[in-house]
Amino acid sequence: MTSIIFRILAWGGIASAGVMFFLNQEKFVSFDAKIKKAESSRDEASLALEIDKNKSSDLINGLFRERGKRRLEIEDALSNAEKLKEEAELILFKEKDLNERNKKFLNELSKVRKELKEQEAKTEEKKSQGEPIRAQTEQLKEELSLLESENQKEQAIRDNLGAELSGLRTRREVARRTFEEEKGRLLNEIERPPYHYFGDEVEINVLSVSPSGAGVFINDGYKTGFRDDFKYLAYEQNAPDSFFYLKAKLVQKGLTFLEFTGDFRKDALELIRDDQKLFLIRTGDSNTTIY
Repeated sequence: MTSIIFRILAWGGIASAGVMFFLNQEKFVSFDAKIKKAESSRDEASLALEIDKNKSSDLINGLFRERGKRRLEIEDALSNAEKLKEEAELILFKEKDLNERNKKFLNELSKVRKELKEQEAKTEEKKSQGEPIRAQTEQLKEELSLLESENQKEQAIRDNLGAELSGLRTRREVARRTFEEEKGRLLNEIERPPYHYFGDEVEINVLSVSPSGAGVFINDGYKTGFRDDFKYLAYEQNAPDSFFYLKAKLVQKGLTFLEFTGDFRKDALELIRDDQKLFLIRTGDSNTTIY
């Protein structure tokens, strides 16, 4: 619009100048300098007009681009609006079902809350009932801790006693070996009798246990060193620490009856059976306790 106005003004100026030239031709002769100046102004006006035309073209092109951009945005907005419309219709279609499900969930939530409240009340009741048990548990834990402490002390004492017992056993074994060696040396220096000497150890097999349980029969006799009224300290191979006393009776050439003596009869009967191997050590009367 601005360029049109400038064009009209320019052409109007040119027409006016032509009319004035014909009407005042004589005056224009003296105004050459002014004409040149006017022409220069015209050229400048033309240049400004071209510049304005270029700006106008740029502005129009920018308007067209902006219009195209706006059209695309409008088309996108219309497309989005259509999608939103479809989604809204779908939501409205599902709204009834959602409302029903929401109502159902609210009812279930109310029931759950009610049950939860009841369970909390029961839990508090159980908790109050369990307080004495917890107190008793803590007391038992303290007692257990004390017992464990005492047990550790007792274990330390047992360990010490075990070490002492092991030492005593070692000393006893050394003493026994020394005794056996010394006994063997002494026995080698004297003439041995034709019967069991004190301290001699013999191995026998039980022929049978007497029906009355008073003793056992063995198939050894005078030939193997047994004599009437000889007393023996006996033990079984699998229980070397369980000793009992036997006394030889009715000694014959190849048969001897060994009678249980003292309070060892009952214990011996629990250990002795037919064909069992026993070890006998010749001894005398003894009122000391056997260890």
